[in-house]
Amino acid sequence: MKQLLDSAICIRPLIETDIPKITHRYCFPWSTPEKTHLLWKTYYREQIEGIRTVGIIERNDEILGYGSLLRKSECLSFLNQGIPEINAIWIDEEYRRCGLGRALIVWHENLAYQEGYRQIGLGVGLYADYGAAQQLYFRLGYTPDGNGVTYKGHPVTPCQSYPIDDELILWLIKKIDAVL
Repeated sequence: MKQLLDSAICIRPLIETDIPKITHRYCFPWSTPEKTHLLWKTYYREQIEGIRTVGIIERNDEILGYGSLLRKSECLSFLNQGIPEINAIWIDEEYRRCGLGRALIVWHENLAYQEGYRQIGLGVGLYADYGAAQQLYFRLGYTPDGNGVTYKGHPVTPCQSYPIDDELILWLIKKIDAVL
C-alpha cells in the first residue's frame, strides 16, 4: 500500500462551494456535467435536511475522494432495522491504496457512533472492479448481512438472470462498539 505522508489531508463535511469542484473533477462518462451538478446539489440539500452527511477528503484544497452516511439506508433490510449506510465511497484513482478509503470509512463510522448507532452497513458490487473495495470492507470487519444479493434494491430470485452491473449488490454489516 502506498502511503500519503501528508498531514494536510483532512476529512470534513461537504460545503456548497465544493459542488463546482466535484462536478468538474468527477463527472463520469456515464453522466453529464448537468446531471452531476444536480446530483451534488441534491446531496447538499439532503445533508442540510439530515438525511445524509457527505464526507469530503481533501489535501491542499484538492478533493481526493468522498462518501456519504445515509441515515435511511437504500437497503430495505437496513432501513427496517434502523441501520445507517455508508454509501458511494469514491477515491480518485491516483490516490487509491494510500489508506484514504479506510480513513473515510472510519470517519463515517465515527459519525454514526456519535449519533448513537451501534451497527452500520454498506453495499458492494460483485464484479472485479469492486475487488479492492470488497477486500477493504472485509479487512475493516464488515461481513455479509445474511440476506443475499439485491438487484436494483430487490432481493434476487434463484434461477433468474441478472446483469452483472453496479446494481447487483452484496450488503455488508458491522457492529461499531466505540469511536475509533
